[in-house]
Amino acid sequence: MTGKAATVCISAASLHSHFIFTGSAAGCARRWSNTALPSTKTQASRRLSILSTEEVDSLYGLPHFNDGERHIHFDLSPKERETIDAARTITAGVHLVLQLGYFKAKAQFFVFGLDHVRPDIAHILTRYFPGRLMAEVGALSKPTRLAQQRTILELLDYRMSGSDDKQALIAFAQRAAMLSTQPKFILREVLEHLSSQRIVAPGYTSLQDLVSQAVTDERKRVTRMLDAALPADLQQSLNSLLHADDKIHLINVLKHEASDFSNKELRREVARRKQLSPLYAFAQSFLIDASLSSESIKYYAGLVQFYTIYKLRRMDISTVRLYLLCFAFHRFRQINDNLIEAFIHLVGQFDKHAKLAAKTAMQQASEEANSNLKAAGEVLGLFIDKSIANDCLFSTVKERALALCRMVVTEAVAFASGEYVFANHIFSITLFADFFLHRFQETSTRSSIRHPTAAHSRPALVLAPHCAH
Repeated sequence: MTGKAATVCISAASLHSHFIFTGSAAGCARRWSNTALPSTKTQASRRLSILSTEEVDSLYGLPHFNDGERHIHFDLSPKERETIDAARTITAGVHLVLQLGYFKAKAQFFVFGLDHVRPDIAHILTRYFPGRLMAEVGALSKPTRLAQQRTILELLDYRMSGSDDKQALIAFAQRAAMLSTQPKFILREVLEHLSSQRIVAPGYTSLQDLVSQAVTDERKRVTRMLDAALPADLQQSLNSLLHADDKIHLINVLKHEASDFSNKELRREVARRKQLSPLYAFAQSFLIDASLSSESIKYYAGLVQFYTIYKLRRMDISTVRLYLLCFAFHRFRQINDNLIEAFIHLVGQFDKHAKLAAKTAMQQASEEANSNLKAAGEVLGLFIDKSIANDCLFSTVKERALALCRMVVTEAVAFASGEYVFANHIFSITLFADFFLHRFQETSTRSSIRHPTAAHSRPALVLAPHCAH
């Protein structure tokens, strides 16, 4: 038997063997396992895909230890060693150590061929049965294997799940689904719960069905609330998202994100935001009332991105409306984030160009002021100018001095004017930012974080080019 074939056989066998020796609860536990196993190929193909093949193998596949791991997992406590020494045959003793080590690694029982575990057997013989040969170890009978599993459960304080555990696990999965309808999240929570309760996890197909049922129940709970609360006009709005207008489906238009911060792209984002605004306003209150978590909203919104329009049209209308409402809510906030980023970018560009323009103006003014120092020297030269008579009128000297200083005064006025223009730009952008935030607060008062509205990102496009002048 090949490695992959062995893994498949092990999973099915362990799934069956889990529920054979649980005493009075065996019948119910076995029924749980049997209903989880696919009776047809169609049933198997329709199961919820949660884990990849590698992830399933890491949970349920036969362990493959290196030398260091063998020393750890096949290490025996005094009580375990006493149990091993009480084994009647070398075959029973070796298999008991094998299953004990594998259970410590994965909390699962396995059915395997000896060829797949020979390195582990060799380690066990050397460590606990010195002088015994590999040829002395044979296959274990089923009754002995099941008896050893009961022994291991007792040694490690684990138990198999019964009917009460099944009902409790279903309720736990449903509570987890209210936190997030992501199947992998629910599965992880269920496995952690089983581990904390020291209960052997059912087979993967059983857990698939359990998670699938929890996801379905949660979706039905929310869709019932949505059917009762959704106004007729918004029902029509959601239905229209899947209809084609000039051969272009509206939902595809809304899925498209801005590729850059150009005026054209931002105007399109604003238009998309306007289309989604009524749905978002309803979703804000409904999703809170329905106790739908942020993770669940993202999950349902992601399904709109995942499924084709053809597939969405074939789904139950209530389910599709829930997906589309979550998509509208998530996409509206995403658009807000995009427009905030655009606003920050454009203000940053304004600031960059304004600082550059101010620096250039200051350098120019400084250079021109230095070039006018000659005029200052000439003004001082009037005091020692021998061509000016001592009895000359002061008004005459004043006129000559003012003529020399007129150019310097002109440059100072020009520089001050430039400073005023720069300050005026800063004042304008400050007022714009305040207006931007104020208007957004009006449309999203229930949001804990204030985001600017898209409709007012456009003035930044007008202001930004000015900063270069």
